Formats: sequence, C-alpha cells, structure tokens
Amino acid sequence: MFNKFATRLLAHKAGVLLAVFLCGLLTCNGVTAQTLQLAHTDGERLSDWMLRQPSGALLYTPGLQWQVPSEREAQAKLKRKVLDALNAIPMASSTDKANLGKWVEALPVTGRVRLTQPDARWLQAHPSQDPVLKSDHKVAMPNRPTSVSVVMQSGGLCTVPHVAGAQVRNYLQACVPSQLESTDRAYVVQPDGAVANYGIAMWNQEAQAGIAPGALVWAPSRNSGISNELSLQLAQFLATQSYESLVANVGSGLAPYSGAPLAANASFTSTSTATSRSLPITASDWGFVGLLQTPSARMSPAGDARLSMSRVYPYERTNVFVQPFDWLEAGFRYSNISNLLYGPFELSGTQALKDKSIDFKLRLLEESAYMPQVALGMIDFGGTGLFSSEYVVANKRFGNLDASLGMGWGYLGSSGNVPNPLAKLNSSFNTRSADFGMGGTPAFKSFFRGPAALFGGVQYHTPWRNWVLKAEYDGNNYQNEPQANNRNQTSPFNFGVVYRPNPSVDLSLGLERGNTIMVGFTLRTSLPNLSVPKVSDPPTPKIATTRPQQAPDWVSTVADVTYMSSWVVQKIALHGSVMQVDIEALSGAHWNERLHRILTILHRDAPANIQTFELNLNDQGVPLTQRVVNREAWVKQNTQLVPPAEVVPAIVAVEPPVQTYQTVSNRTGLKLKQDKPNTPEWERTPALFGFGVVPSWQQNIGGPDGFLLFRVGLSVPMQLRISNNVAITGSLGLNLYDNFGKFKYTAPSDMPRVRTYLREYMTASKFNVPNLQITHFSDLAPNHYYSVYAGYLESMYAGVGGEWMYRKWHSPFAFGVDINRLQQRSFNQFFGFSNAGEQTGYRVTTGHATAYIDTGWQNTHLKLSAGRYLAGDLGVTLDVGKTFANGVSVGAWATKTNVSAQRFGEGSFDKGFYLRIPFDVMTTSRSGNVANLFYNPLTRDGGAKLNRDFTLFGATSPRSQRETSYMPAALPLNRGN
Repeated sequence: MFNKFATRLLAHKAGVLLAVFLCGLLTCNGVTAQTLQLAHTDGERLSDWMLRQPSGALLYTPGLQWQVPSEREAQAKLKRKVLDALNAIPMASSTDKANLGKWVEALPVTGRVRLTQPDARWLQAHPSQDPVLKSDHKVAMPNRPTSVSVVMQSGGLCTVPHVAGAQVRNYLQACVPSQLESTDRAYVVQPDGAVANYGIAMWNQEAQAGIAPGALVWAPSRNSGISNELSLQLAQFLATQSYESLVANVGSGLAPYSGAPLAANASFTSTSTATSRSLPITASDWGFVGLLQTPSARMSPAGDARLSMSRVYPYERTNVFVQPFDWLEAGFRYSNISNLLYGPFELSGTQALKDKSIDFKLRLLEESAYMPQVALGMIDFGGTGLFSSEYVVANKRFGNLDASLGMGWGYLGSSGNVPNPLAKLNSSFNTRSADFGMGGTPAFKSFFRGPAALFGGVQYHTPWRNWVLKAEYDGNNYQNEPQANNRNQTSPFNFGVVYRPNPSVDLSLGLERGNTIMVGFTLRTSLPNLSVPKVSDPPTPKIATTRPQQAPDWVSTVADVTYMSSWVVQKIALHGSVMQVDIEALSGAHWNERLHRILTILHRDAPANIQTFELNLNDQGVPLTQRVVNREAWVKQNTQLVPPAEVVPAIVAVEPPVQTYQTVSNRTGLKLKQDKPNTPEWERTPALFGFGVVPSWQQNIGGPDGFLLFRVGLSVPMQLRISNNVAITGSLGLNLYDNFGKFKYTAPSDMPRVRTYLREYMTASKFNVPNLQITHFSDLAPNHYYSVYAGYLESMYAGVGGEWMYRKWHSPFAFGVDINRLQQRSFNQFFGFSNAGEQTGYRVTTGHATAYIDTGWQNTHLKLSAGRYLAGDLGVTLDVGKTFANGVSVGAWATKTNVSAQRFGEGSFDKGFYLRIPFDVMTTSRSGNVANLFYNPLTRDGGAKLNRDFTLFGATSPRSQRETSYMPAALPLNRGN
C-alpha cells in the first residue's frame, strides 16, 4: 500500500511541476494558478462567456465564481452571525477561538451565487439556470487546483494533495490526526459551492459523495463547543469564497493564527481510502426494523414504507410498516399459522388460522458518541394478545458492526431468562393476564408484566455492499406458543443473511430455533420521494423572452390550458394591463406545477400590453382563491437565473375578492382592479354533461372465506351541470373479475347491520349504481360555505342532507357541521329499498360536528368529529395524519362511541390506517385522482359513518395553503415536461 501511495504522490509532484511551468507562462503566483478573468459584456449569458474562454486543461468550471453585488448584504449578515456565534461559545482553547474568529473576519464578502450546474452546454439547455451578466457582475474561472484544504479549529488552512477516492477521514488524518477520533461530523464545501455534511465517526458513519479538487473540509471536534448549526453556517459562508485566494494567502497576513501554518507540508499518513458506508436498515421476520425474531432500536428515514413477508414454520407473516416520523415506526401484520385451522370445517374449510396485529416503536434516545440509541415498542398492541409483547432495546454502532441488547415481556420474553425488574416496584408485575376480551383494546394490565427475557444480537455489513449478516440471541423459548402450539428449539441463537440486489428489495435467509429455515423478502419505498416522469403528457412549452404581436386565438389558448393542466377555463377578460382568467375543475395534488404550465400558455398568447395575470380559481362558480402573476418577473425567473436577493414573488396567492386597486405586495407593487369589463374576450358555453372511465377495486382481507377476496372492475363517473352551483353527479360500476364465489360468511352483530352486510352488497350484482345525487354548493358569506344534497349518497344509503363549513383563507383551522336523513338501500345497489335483509326499511338521522386542524408541526393534521353514527350510537372520531411535500398522506383513525366493547364485537371499537397517494406522483400523466388505501382490521357496525362523495372540506381545499403547495419529489419545478 505504501508503494502505491508513493507512486501516486510522485505522479502528483510531477503534475505540480508542470503546473508551475504553466503558471510561469500565465503569470501565476501562489500555490495555485491565478484565476483567469476575461471581460464580459452587459446582457451576455454566462454560458456564452464560458464558451468564449480559451480551451485548456487547467480551466476548472466547478470553481467558477459568479459574483453579484446585491448578494453581499445577505452574505455580510451571515458572516456576522458566524462571528457572533463564535464569540458566544466557550472553547477549550481561547487562542483557537480568537484565531478562528480573526481568520473568518479577514475573509471577504464576495457576493458569489452558486450555479446549479457550472457547465456551459447544460446551462444553454436549461435557460432558467443560465444567468444574464450585468456590467457590475464579476465572473472568474479558476485554474484546476490539485489540493484539498482542511479548515483548522485554530484558524487557517491545512492543504494536502487531492487524491481521487479519498474520504474526509483521509484528509483529517493528514492534517489533524490527534483530532480524528474525537470528530463526529464533517462539512464539505465543494468548489461549486455545494455544501454537504456527513457523519464520519464509527457510530454515525455515512456514505459520502466524492471530494473534488478545491474542496474545503470543516470538521470541529465534539468537545469544541461548536454546534452543528454554527458549523453549517460557517460552511455556507465558506462556499462564497475563492479557493485559490484562500490557499494563496495562508501565512501571508490574511489569516494570522498562533502556530506554524500547514500549507503544503501535510501528506497522508494512511493510504486507506475505503468508501464510507451508511448503516443498512433491514426488517426482521415481523416487519419492524430489527434482526430476525428480535427488534432493534434503529429507525428507517421518515417516509419509508415497507411490505415484507417471511416464513418460519409454522408462521407465515405479511407485514406492512410505515415510518411517518424519524422517531416513530408503526404497522400492521397478518400472521398465518399454517398448522392450525381458522375454525370449524363447515365455517372456513381448511383455511389456516389467521391473526391480525398492530405494532409501534418509539425512539426514546438518539445515538451519540457515548450513548446508544434506545427505543420502546409494542407488538400486537390492542389485538387478540396471541403474540403481544413489550420491549425496550438499545443499539450501538461500531463501524460496520451494529449491536443490540434489549429486554422483552410477553411473547418476546417467554423464556423468562431474567427476573422481571419491575417486580421490585410491585409484585403484581410478576403476573401477566391472558384475558384480552374481544381484542382491539390495549390490555394495560398486561403491559410489562409476567416473565421477562434478555435478547440481543449483531448485524454486520460485509465488505460486499449488498450483503448483511445477522446473529441474535432469542428471548423466546417457544414453549408458551399461542394455543399450545409449542415448537422444539435446539438453540436460542438465530443466524441470517440479507441480500439487497437494489435499494428497494431485500431477500432474507436464516436458521432459527437451531432447526428451522426462515425465508423472507422486503419491498420498500420512500413515500416523500415517490415521483414518476410525466412522459405521457405533452411537454411544457418553452418560454420566450419576447411577447406576441399578433392577435390572440382565445379558443386555442383555452384548449391548450386544459391540455396542459386538465383545469377548465370558464372566462377570459381584459381590463387595461390586467388579464383575468376564471378557472374551474381544480384537480390534482401539484398545483404549482399546473400553474406553471398554464402560465406558459397565457404568456405565449396574451397581448404584449398585459402586465398582470389574475387567475380566479373557483369550484362550481364559488370563488375560493386567486393567483396574481407579475408577468415580467415570472418570465425573467423562468428564462434566466436571478440572484436570490433580486427575486421578487412572481406569483402571489390572494384571497378573493381583491379590493379595488388593492396593493397585493409591497415587493411587487402590483395594483389590481376588481371591476370586471362588461364583455369578456371569451366565455365558455356551459357543458351540460361529462363522464369518464376509471378502474375500480374492492377487497375484503382476513375473513374465514379466504385471506384476500377482491373485485376488479370499471367505474364510470358522470356529471350533469344544471346551473353554475347545481349539478347531478353519479357513477356506474361494472364488475370484470372477482373471487367472490368464496364469499359466504356474514359476521354476527348485536347492533343494527349498518355495515356488516358487506358481503351482500359486494356480491348481489355485477352491475350497480353506487352513487347518484344532486348537489347545490355555494357560499353564504365570506369564509362560510354550504351544500345541500339528495339522492343515492353511497353504496348502502340514500337520503338527503346538508353541510355548513367555516373556513378562512390560508387558515390552519376549519369547522363544519353536517346532518343527514338516510334509508338503507337494497343489496343490488340499484334504485330500490326493498331488499336489505333485516335492515329493510332501516332509517336513521346521522351527522357530525368536525374540527380540522393543520398543526404546523412536521406536516401533521388532525380531524376531530363528534356526533351520531349510522347505528344510532353517539361518539367521537379522531383522525391523525401526516402529508409529505409531494402530497402523499399517511394516517390513522379511531372511533369510540357509547356502545360497549361487548356489544361492538371483535375489535372493541372502530379503528384503522390509511395511505393516500395522488395519481400525480404514481402515473406517467397528471391526474386529479387519488389512490385511497385503507386498512380496517374488522368491518363492524359501531362507529360507522356515511361515506359522502362530496364534502365541503374537499371542495374548499384550494383555500388551504398547505394543500396547494405540494410539488413533485426532488424537483423544484418539473419544467422538462
């Protein structure tokens, strides 16, 4: 290894000699060649300036500096914030603190603006990222550096030769070897101004991007007192600096500090450039993050979702888990016990016994250099209790080795290899109740009680990056299995291997109990990163910097707006320099993307004198919100890169109606008129009728007739517009394929059968009319909305109803009340009421008062309803959800009414999970449809609500700031299509 490094270093020295020779020709000075600065012309594109530079290997585009005077004020504030924070912290060495402060103080405020991609041809292909240079701008193209510099805690730089593939630890080893083992996190400032930070210690090591020549590394020790926030701010300020200026001035008075400067003397003392790797997070047999049978304290990143299956005889487990927050893991499971029957043969035939369970795990403590990560979790929480467990577990990482140690109660602790430590508090903790009643209710008197056992193990990430090895000590001896289904265990040690062919798939194989093979697989995805290129949609038109001179063809404009967005233009009117456009059918999750595509059409066609677009966004003629667009600013920001300090809001959200000549924003200075001209330029003739065809899916999971019963079909939604505010809507359903021939079981109920006739409704007819209603929707006063409706309101109920809602524009709070008088429909879902079994003629008045709260905390929202349910029971429903930035939502609900658990039946109360995925994130074309995936462990009659097709909260969603801000994952604006 030493010989290889010596050869590399000799080659580097030869390169330095060549560079010195070339520098002499170019009149260079200092450690690196002098930055090449050529004059630019006012109004010239940066890409054109780059292409005019003399070709040569020494020119280094990643280090290109575009400096704008308007940016200096913000950067000066950032510099002052860094200096103030440095002065406020106690550091081990006051001399180091003073010298670091002096070094930062001496750095200039440059006004540098980072480029998305400093490549001339790329910039030409992406004009919105290509700056237009002005006379007071400065542009500098450096020569290619051959080094990387470490910013010292004592001030100044330690500069070492750049080595391809070297990691942060290599450069720290060369400069500050004594500090290496006391440093947890490093900040890398790449020459293009990009800033990244990585864990570099054995306990938090992360995968790193390559470090380019001319990069800066800042890595304070954990005992320095320098916070991560301060380190990030310092790195962001360093990203505005010229690397060659920093290096050339070390020791020349720019950055005085005590001790000899380390400018060109340091070299690697270790030649290892092994790639740093992040800790692989893998699922256990049970679906939660862990080893095989045992959990760990590790968590997936927020938004991760997993579907996994495992088989270790006689248990076959299907698990669905979601990580809504980085501190919470939750999911549900179906366990198939293959050597036990579901029930009597005449009920369920030879189907194996099934068990449903809900789990969660909470992170109590994050891992640090000296402390482990600690989590508390529960298995089969509030279920039947067959596999119920509680546990506390801790993990500590040592590079590629991750060790866990925990204590379990219940199923995980059935071996009882240690006394229950809680028994010292009260002897009642020695006894665990086996009575779980009807299930579905947390058995508080069983938590952390009974026998306890230690469990633990290790996970090893092998040198082959796709392979992970696992070994664990199991706290279960399998001698207390559910229904006395005990298993022979020849060893408490389990061993396994995980192969990850790609980031979305894990394949698992193991040996458990000393005598049983385990096989499993896991599919995973990141919900907030779900995105599909819209290759089936027409590409977004290019934006011209000029304005049209010919008269507009409004028919073409209107058609293209709908073609680009699926939204429908109702009217176009001109009022001086303002163009007013009324738009309806506001579907889809990604509003800003649709607005961008609409504006490309309006700018293409609008007369040259139009300075402002006023988009009035309505639903059934009810004004809900507006967007006011500064045409000039919008065009500028979409045809060139504008320095951040010069950006003005080109699109402003405005509450309707806008007051006459109201100033929308002090920054834009736009003045709008509410007055409408008498004659619109174009107005739509109302379309009386419209329809569509979409796929449909119905399912029933976990019943005695089969684990999965399903129906695939088509749904034909239709609308007949009676007036601006009145419409008849409905849908036809057609069954194409199902396995409902197996569906024989109707669950017993001690309540009015408002939902437990599910089988009858799903199997009575292959053709049905799930919904057919007339709805009137309007506003009573500002922020007050109402609807009245009548007809076949859902598949099981018809009737009349009304709803009122108070919802302020961009408010995090809304409140509504609905009331409905209903009668149960016939099973065939046609137009009659005479065939609903014992429910024939059943009538009920139901309704709720509902509060909607956007908490503002980690994108979490609450819905709290109180009222009367379909079975006449009174109670409350709480719905807690989280929506990610791309519009995908996860959540859970629970309903508790005045019906006892015994009368409610199995499950004790209504509850479930949901996942909502807009088609915008999962299909190749933009769509307003949403995939609503619900998991309800049992369909019972208590706590059942009317499933209304039209709700005021949904209709008024354009008034929500959050619901109109979703964007495609990882794309600031999908301009490519």
